[in-house]
Amino acid sequence: MKDTYPAEITYTRNASAVTLTASVGRTVFASQLDGKARVEFGEIDLIIDSADLVLDGIQTTPERGDRVSITLDGTAMTLELMVPQTREPAWRYSDPERKRIRLHLKRVA
Repeated sequence: MKDTYPAEITYTRNASAVTLTASVGRTVFASQLDGKARVEFGEIDLIIDSADLVLDGIQTTPERGDRVSITLDGTAMTLELMVPQTREPAWRYSDPERKRIRLHLKRVA
């Protein structure tokens, strides 16, 4: 997988969905397990424009359990928004103006 590039995704919550463009990447997390420092990589992160996350005509923020369908390197997959093992939030704003959102995702299908 390339480090970062644009991709079309379908963002879904329950029966609501929206198609939008996201930047694909990863986050490096620093953590400690059994008193030992280690570096972990999140599975997949997506960065989206917050203004594009509109479900049922209402601009919204992400919620744990939301799903994303995407095709990467020719492989279709479903990802779920969830808290990484480092216990960071499942999503966060990526800039001070809150125009971009970083989603931490894990492949579920």
